[in-house]
Amino acid sequence: MSRKTTTTLTWTLTAIPEAGPLVRGTIDHTSFHYGRTNDDIEGPWGSDTKSLPSGILHVIKESELAGDALESGVVIEMSSNRKQKSEGWFPFQCAILSSKKGRFRKRGVYVCTETANSMEVVNLSCCPPKELPKVIWIRISKLPEKTLAWLLSSSIRGDSDQTSLSDFSDLGNLPPPPSGEPLALPGPPSSPYEFL
Repeated sequence: MSRKTTTTLTWTLTAIPEAGPLVRGTIDHTSFHYGRTNDDIEGPWGSDTKSLPSGILHVIKESELAGDALESGVVIEMSSNRKQKSEGWFPFQCAILSSKKGRFRKRGVYVCTETANSMEVVNLSCCPPKELPKVIWIRISKLPEKTLAWLLSSSIRGDSDQTSLSDFSDLGNLPPPPSGEPLALPGPPSSPYEFL
């Protein structure tokens, strides 16, 4: 009898651009609110924003969804099951696994098999011996209508009528501020969930 120690399912993470004018103008320098569910985004840590890792940016650009990502956001679909490239899935191979020390969760660095773009994944499984998968397939999709309706009714987008300094003056091409640590994606969950 053998037991598989890796969860095999598909899970998601929703990424919504930070409210305000697009001063930097590109997805490479945009910060995103993120969460597995709407409660993650509306909760105490919901105001936390992070830039997207290079691996996710690569998939967004290849999927031609950069405009959608900047305007309303996207859903990052992840799966440990083999998927088809023809259906928009990109494979990421685990290159490095961290060793578990103390109370920190195991993490893995995954690299796109076509490019050198990468992403970090955090193991959310609290029940050993589940491990991060060797390959994670990533696909980006537009926000579903139900999520878009939630977003439009939430306060996460801020006041769209608010003016900014760029409305009154031209400061020229300013270098983008140094980006913080990119978003680490969640690994397979212990149980299925939906955004709403």
